[in-house]
Amino acid sequence: MHFFKSAATVALLTGAYVVSAETGERGDAPITENNSDRVVYEAVFSSSNIKSARFNFTGTEDGVGVLIHACFTGVNASQPGPYPYHVHDFLVGPNGNCTATGAHLDPYLRGEVTACDADAPETCQVGDLSGKHGKASTEAAKGTWCTSYVDKYLSLNSDDEAFIGNERSIVFHNANKTRIGCGNIVLAKEQMSGGGSYPSANATATSTGEPPIATGGATRVGASGLALGLILAIGAMLL
Repeated sequence: MHFFKSAATVALLTGAYVVSAETGERGDAPITENNSDRVVYEAVFSSSNIKSARFNFTGTEDGVGVLIHACFTGVNASQPGPYPYHVHDFLVGPNGNCTATGAHLDPYLRGEVTACDADAPETCQVGDLSGKHGKASTEAAKGTWCTSYVDKYLSLNSDDEAFIGNERSIVFHNANKTRIGCGNIVLAKEQMSGGGSYPSANATATSTGEPPIATGGATRVGASGLALGLILAIGAMLL
């Protein structure tokens, strides 16, 4: 009896692993390296449905993955949340047309039929940031909500298939997947120096203007202690 239970358990666990590891035609996304922490890409945009969205992408001290800071301010309360957001294949179209951005960045051909498994981020679409790290909170409809994390599967190197620059964009959706804001990812700085910071998570918008873009090294601000703990735990598992 114990043998059969053990065999069934192994089969179940093996089956679960196979399902989570099936990313598509080209397998799992590899961890990227040699991402300079002296290079910054950014995306800043607004629309009738969001006062401001600001993204900052930079390398890490060890070059593994990309450090992302993001802040969302003044989402239209009529738009249901929480809010997914992704790196998309193409640039924003004329007059801010978000449809022109195409699909999520997905060089390993995973597709969107099966939802991203945040416990196995290498099996997700490379551009599915909210699938891997959590959607933007509805707190963004009340003020400013920020998050920060390292994504080990994005790249700042133009010869990498997971490169986020040049023709890539960010698209911000409501809970129904409607595209309610978008902006192009552009090179902000190279060979920079100095430190920088972002507002703390769940910061409240003030009359002083938009939250600042980080201009320096790898300051990490989590959406919450729990969220940051989960990110670090996942990162430790992938080392």
